Amino acid sequence: MSIGEYPSTWLTGAGQAGHGGQAGTGQAEAGLSSTAATGGTGLAGTGLAGTGLAGTGLAGTGLAGTGLAGAGPGADLSGRLTALARVIQIGAARSGPEGFSQPLLAEAEQLVARAGERLRLSPSHTVAVLAGGTGSGKSSLFNQMAGADFSAVGVIRPFTKDPHACVWGMDGAGPLLEWLGIPHRNRYARSSALSEGEASLRGLVLIDLPDHDSVAAGAAVETNRLVGLADLMLWVLDPQKYADASVHRRYLTPLAGHSSVIAVVLNQSDLLSPEQAEDCVTDLTRLLDSEGLHDARVLVTSARTGAGLGELRKVLAETVTERRAATDRIAADLDAMAERFVPYAGAARGAGLDTAAEDFAEVPPGSVVVLGESFTKAAGAAGVGQALQSARELRAVDYVGWPVSWLVDRALGHDPVRKLRLGNLWEELRGISGGPAGAQQAEIDNALTAIGEQIGPTLPLPWSNTVRVAARSKRDEIPGALGTAIGESLPEENSVEPWWRLVAVWQGLLLGCVVTGLAWIAALLVIGVFHAVHHAAAIFSDAALLPWVVILIAAILTLGWLTASGCMSMVSAAALRDRSRVEAQMRSRMQDVAEQLVLMPIKQELSEYARFCGALQSARR
Repeated sequence: MSIGEYPSTWLTGAGQAGHGGQAGTGQAEAGLSSTAATGGTGLAGTGLAGTGLAGTGLAGTGLAGTGLAGAGPGADLSGRLTALARVIQIGAARSGPEGFSQPLLAEAEQLVARAGERLRLSPSHTVAVLAGGTGSGKSSLFNQMAGADFSAVGVIRPFTKDPHACVWGMDGAGPLLEWLGIPHRNRYARSSALSEGEASLRGLVLIDLPDHDSVAAGAAVETNRLVGLADLMLWVLDPQKYADASVHRRYLTPLAGHSSVIAVVLNQSDLLSPEQAEDCVTDLTRLLDSEGLHDARVLVTSARTGAGLGELRKVLAETVTERRAATDRIAADLDAMAERFVPYAGAARGAGLDTAAEDFAEVPPGSVVVLGESFTKAAGAAGVGQALQSARELRAVDYVGWPVSWLVDRALGHDPVRKLRLGNLWEELRGISGGPAGAQQAEIDNALTAIGEQIGPTLPLPWSNTVRVAARSKRDEIPGALGTAIGESLPEENSVEPWWRLVAVWQGLLLGCVVTGLAWIAALLVIGVFHAVHHAAAIFSDAALLPWVVILIAAILTLGWLTASGCMSMVSAAALRDRSRVEAQMRSRMQDVAEQLVLMPIKQELSEYARFCGALQSARR
């Protein structure tokens, strides 16, 4: 069970500082508050206190200054805690009813804060707590270990309402005791009376906790808080209540995975025969195994007769000498906390969280093409191409068309209609380049929903939802971007090809020839037929030339018509090619829009998912 699984009161608040006590062995250590490096709560000075989850950059959780920069278990813990901080940071941005659990994130944040603070405070001391229920004899055990009656033992109804601490080796313990919140009046030092037999306990901070079932107000809360801060937990049970469901359900069962920092002490063995004591130990071991505490040590003691105290002292001495209890406790807390985040990595990823291969978090191949086609359809790119083709053909008529036909159209009033149609086409193109609207916007929404549904279901919550949200995160920008893509793909309005002008000159020459021919016919009629003028040149007076001139004009008219027809065919072919080229450009640009405004946010979210899995993997190591 991680520290985050306990009530938050286990992590915050310190006991009130007091003064007084006796001097010498078993006497209150006065003036410790002046040496405290941290006061008040276990979160102070960690860089996490009061941050909440909003904007949880957790920049201060790199654990600099904790003494973990070097090699060894501490360095590994530093990396794991930093990884958990990244998990919190990623999860905080995705918390909510269908996202990461906010209480879980808060508990994880408290764990990072507590761990960083504990590792910074006096690594030479080991905090061991004696926890148990009313009448279990833990205060008597505490007094036996301390060598004096420091913690009062009740006569009518035994109970402990305040924590008491006995410290073997006081140097550097002040800030740690302040963090633990032990009142000054309840601090006792063994530093001035360490016998040769107790030298092995130097560095031990032994705390007698209030009874977890005490009738005293706030006693259970204080017990919960200190159990959450302890390095080593000694649960003191008595033969009558060793299977009490309250202690097993509230404390021992949730601590599965913490066997290395838990010892269970069966006290009051003087009330049992050797056979009964063996039966109790066997049954208690069975209970602990069923609760996942397979490696928890079980000790049998009697505070009244002193039986088993030597073994208890040996366990404490070994723990203090190894100086691993603090890191083992934090490592166990990290293990339990990281496991609670595994569901957010998905069942398939939870077992190994191997992020070496990232194909589990990739956008399906071809998605950009599918989205591009959907956007092309939504933007009406096909209609744009057709309108552009028609506009090019109508514009080319002014240059490569047969002027005689143009004059006929003007005479019949058709040319203004053509001009109006050309203007409408370009107005339509300009309107489309402003972006799709109405029904086309619905098609965009459908495309975004489709890509989200294609990727989302393959991911666990909340990632399946966040990917869908990412796909629609820039929805409002898409219509404008599509319009810009269309506008950038279109040629200039009413642009003219150079060869059109050459054809226009040629058609002008042919029209001039026709006009000249008509004037020639008029001259032949006036001079050659009606003899209105005498002695004129034969070219104007010879009426026999009249059929030939008519034939010449007809040939020129035919040549002009053939030129116009041939050129319009070329214009139509070129317009079709332009249409294909523009449509290809529009598809390409719309694929760019799909990539930048849809797939890029999805890829960023999938990258965060991969980063979360990687950080969780590091936190679990």
